[in-house]
Amino acid sequence: MNPRFTRFWARILVVVGLALAASGVFLAAVALVIDMPWGSITGHAVAEVTLVAFFLAVSGVLAGVPFIVLGQVVLVFLDMHDLLTRIVGRLEADASPRIAGRLEAGASPQAVRPTGELPAP
Repeated sequence: MNPRFTRFWARILVVVGLALAASGVFLAAVALVIDMPWGSITGHAVAEVTLVAFFLAVSGVLAGVPFIVLGQVVLVFLDMHDLLTRIVGRLEADASPRIAGRLEAGASPQAVRPTGELPAP
């Protein structure tokens, strides 16, 4: 697995989601300006066009949010993988001198098992 490739596509998903949300809000504003009957503005027409623009903006945001969430979840999993790799490396490095010391004392490799204790900070 190449984490750079996966990280790149996760960021692309976030950008696509942001673009969808922003375009929904922008197109709602455009619809509000274009569809407004400027010659004869009445309360009913203003309310109707404003309601349509609101629902267009909400639909754009709702279209973009799943992409943003999916991209962020993938980035979190990649960060967790990196952190767990570092933790395992440190634990193995801390445990290897103890196991090597027991092997030098004459114990067979099968008998040497980690004690289950965590190293002191």
